[in-house]
Amino acid sequence: MPGKYINPYSDFGFKRIFGQEANKDILIAFLNSLLPQHHQVKDLTFLNTERVRDHFALHSPLLDLYCVSPSGERFIVEMQKKHQTFFMDRSVYYTACAIREQVKRGAQDFDLAAVYFIGIMDFVHHINGVPPQLLHEVSLKDQDGRQVYDKLHMYFLQMPLFKKTEAELETPLDKWLFFLQNLPSLNRIPEVLGEPVFKKAFETAEGSLMSFPEWLESEFSEDALIMARKELEDARIEGKVMGLAEGLAEGKAEGLAEGLAEGLAEGRAKANLENARKMQAAGISADVIFQVTGIRLT
Repeated sequence: MPGKYINPYSDFGFKRIFGQEANKDILIAFLNSLLPQHHQVKDLTFLNTERVRDHFALHSPLLDLYCVSPSGERFIVEMQKKHQTFFMDRSVYYTACAIREQVKRGAQDFDLAAVYFIGIMDFVHHINGVPPQLLHEVSLKDQDGRQVYDKLHMYFLQMPLFKKTEAELETPLDKWLFFLQNLPSLNRIPEVLGEPVFKKAFETAEGSLMSFPEWLESEFSEDALIMARKELEDARIEGKVMGLAEGLAEGKAEGLAEGLAEGLAEGRAKANLENARKMQAAGISADVIFQVTGIRLT
């Protein structure tokens, strides 16, 4: 049975809570729970989707939020649902583009504003062999671990590793991670999250306050999230089955593994197409359908 609140891991849920101009105080509070004291944010301007596409030359709308502070600092926030082998590479590319856009052609002044990338990951990822941990903070340091450049920071939050209970929450970051991790299953605002900014976040996430088109988009976005998680689990199963086949000498086992892998892939494709057709029948725009399912219906 659906909960009282929308899922912040879905595209719709994340952008509704954190990506609206009226709710930028919610995003600011979340960012400030991560950022150092000397880069605390007081105000933000959301850069619209068209500008983001122009600057980042994206072939698909992968970037969730891109913001700039009055003093020029850039903030890139991405909710990543599917495991990606080259997620670090893509994150570096995004930050590089945010740096590059600050320098006008022919300019000699390279006084850059800071760039922050925040990746909220709905999976556990081994970053270049580094043992997985809840928060990886990445910056430019020398061979002795000293900070040599303070204008480029990347934060990777591996949400499955967050295990704190309501009674164990201590820091503002703890509270935001608990909010993200548990929102879909909550039916009340926990006492520890009684601050005004959290109350506003809960109110924004309440399904009963949405219009019917918003509710419909939320449902399809939630379906896409479920499919993304299922694809990850199916990929794990495929890997195990294929590994078993490789370890057996008989060709029959390998054929069985390949058949299972093909069947899983075919099932995912059919489910995706069915969701796309349902969205089209409900009057959802072709662009939104493509964002959610990856299918462009004619």
